[in-house]
Amino acid sequence: MIVGDIFEFMVSVYDQGIPNRERIVLYANETVNTGQYGLMVGIRATGNTAFPIPDNLFWFGDAIINKGDWIFIYTGPGEAKLTEIPNSTNKMYSVHWGRSKTVLNHQDLVPILFRVDAVQIPNVQPKALPNKQS
Repeated sequence: MIVGDIFEFMVSVYDQGIPNRERIVLYANETVNTGQYGLMVGIRATGNTAFPIPDNLFWFGDAIINKGDWIFIYTGPGEAKLTEIPNSTNKMYSVHWGRSKTVLNHQDLVPILFRVDAVQIPNVQPKALPNKQS
């Protein structure tokens, strides 16, 4: 899939593979609603590409982040926290993915920041089907 680049954030990874410290750090280059963004984990490919790994999705939820704010996404469990940056109007938001193990524990595993520009949800109620084990 060919998509455009995201310039609204700068993305970094710190303490990769270290439990309780591994984090993905975003710096906001402009004011955005984080509800349009999420993270996936992917396997690094050639160039500046990666292949997403199934079942590895983090959605930020709706919030307005101002230009100059930081978001720290710790991959382990924890509680969300807001920190005022001294001598600044900007803030640092710490959130947690809630994973039981580190996520980026290999050099070829990378975070993929994505932006959702549109969605479609069916306007029908699906039938309740029994849960079958195969």
